[in-house]
Amino acid sequence: MSLSLGYITMKTKYSAFLSMDLSSFKGQWVAISNKKVVSHGKSVKAVYSEAKAKLPNSRPLITKVPDEKTLIF
Repeated sequence: MSLSLGYITMKTKYSAFLSMDLSSFKGQWVAISNKKVVSHGKSVKAVYSEAKAKLPNSRPLITKVPDEKTLIF
């Protein structure tokens, strides 16, 4: 089974997300590219738009940083 380049790239971004200290972004959406937060905020649409404006040829990982009340299994 071969893996697509997109899968490998997204897996790398997800690994970066798991290893980053995102405590200052609790409850916010973040866009991650090149192992950096390139945009963050309360609106996923605004975060995506800002990330694409900054890095038009990139495909950022967009995720919400959980707050203290979020339970992850």
